[in-house]
Amino acid sequence: MFHVIDDLPELRGVLKDLIECAGYSCMQFDSAESYLEYFYSPEFVAPVAILSDYQMPGKTGLELIKEVRGKLPLQKAVIISGTYAPESHASIKSHLCHCIAKPYRIKEMFSLLQRLLDCEKKYQSESAPLHARCEFDQKHMCPHCSGSAVTG
Repeated sequence: MFHVIDDLPELRGVLKDLIECAGYSCMQFDSAESYLEYFYSPEFVAPVAILSDYQMPGKTGLELIKEVRGKLPLQKAVIISGTYAPESHASIKSHLCHCIAKPYRIKEMFSLLQRLLDCEKKYQSESAPLHARCEFDQKHMCPHCSGSAVTG
């Protein structure tokens, strides 16, 4: 299960279709606030990863991810940004598994989804040493997400 948050219905729908085409399930949300409403509800089921647009009305995708990771520090998270600039995203990389620029390539997204899922399957066991549980090359507290190659 992946959770997609984007204020633009067309982009949210395309990503949901890609995820489902790859054989995974997906829930979609139109804002950080609607996602947080679900997140704090008793019906919440944690996803393999959150895929959120960065720039949205109200809370940004980064603010959303920081709040979620305040409660679920190991939650995998990806920012999808239409305003990618390496210098502007340097400060957010430490909170993410990955940051991907719009427009992304379908093959690139399929690869990312598979890597996130593979990481989840491989490191479900809490017995794996934390330093050895990263597949992404990132330097932040999440042992699942050790990499944040920003692509675009």
